[in-house]
Amino acid sequence: MAWRIEKYVVKGEIHNKVPGMVIGLIWLKGLNKPLELNLKGNCYSDMAGARLVFKNPDPQEGDYSGLDLFQNGVVGDMTASKKVKLPANPETFEEDFANRSKIEFVMGNCLYLEWFSETNGRVLIESPYFQWRVSLPKWRLSTKDEEEQRKKNQQAMMGFMDQLSQAIEPDETEFPEDGEMNEFQWEAYLQKSDARSDMLLELFEKYEDDPNCEDIIAEAMGWEIESVEIEEEHNDDWSEEEIDENSFDEEEYMPNHPLITQMMDLTSRIFYETESRKLLSDDSNNPWNQLLWHSQLTVSKLIAALEEVAEGMDPEPGFVVATLKRALHIVHLTIATLEAAAGLEMKGKNWVVEIRKDLFVLRESVLNLMQAYRKQGG
Repeated sequence: MAWRIEKYVVKGEIHNKVPGMVIGLIWLKGLNKPLELNLKGNCYSDMAGARLVFKNPDPQEGDYSGLDLFQNGVVGDMTASKKVKLPANPETFEEDFANRSKIEFVMGNCLYLEWFSETNGRVLIESPYFQWRVSLPKWRLSTKDEEEQRKKNQQAMMGFMDQLSQAIEPDETEFPEDGEMNEFQWEAYLQKSDARSDMLLELFEKYEDDPNCEDIIAEAMGWEIESVEIEEEHNDDWSEEEIDENSFDEEEYMPNHPLITQMMDLTSRIFYETESRKLLSDDSNNPWNQLLWHSQLTVSKLIAALEEVAEGMDPEPGFVVATLKRALHIVHLTIATLEAAAGLEMKGKNWVVEIRKDLFVLRESVLNLMQAYRKQGG
């Protein structure tokens, strides 16, 4: 998917002083040399003909494996005045996030620098919190030329999506029209489904404010949208009093497979221990935060794998094994995160030892269940 590099930017500059050409230098924290941009196309009218310089007040160091220092390609949307909603009080935003209705927003400008690299595909810098300034333009982009540039940018996005679509098509995996799939066929199917979901999310994030959002996404995803007329039905006899608030039993809809219950209890223990010791924070890089997040993610993966089993249904063995593999990967990630967090200086680590033991017991149970379903699938 896209390389989103705004967190790692230290500073940069973009020049569009020559019509049809955008060049630039972008320094990333931890890299000795800057990225060099050599792109065809123009920025939008607020940056066309001008020089943009920008700085990130809080850069982070990242993993740049595979990121080419020489970014040759075509321009995407480049503007310093994209309108976005920003919290009116950023300092209390995290505290109030649970109650979104109370959060006040204001409209602000967002720096949005997008290009399509020959080697890295779509690359994006998007932040309302950078410091930036734009010089006076040496030439002006006409309204007609800007509209033409927008069309070219959309074509570049469609080309990028087409490349992704071709890349996720399994070349050698054949899915049977009738009969059950094995675990490897299910893995390929689920990977393709994940990739298409990521594509859809990326398209929606980019075009959600576009009035032609649905048509653009449908074209990129290869969907056919038919015009459907929906008639609204009104039932004057309906009354809220007819709903029994006690008629929904949450436990009735909660999958109760032993492995799911085991991981949910373990996640609750992790939250209690970390919260009571004030180990959690607003820092997403805090390993204790990551530990809790990975344990919660493990629960969701186990539910995806075993919900039908818990409800007494009979899913395909290959599907259960393939989805349990995904859950096992997150279990391993949770264990690794626990080891990283436990390496920090702190008092009283007996509870960490107990959680580590419980995670390994869970891991063994997942492996045993996978083996049982492999035998069942023959």
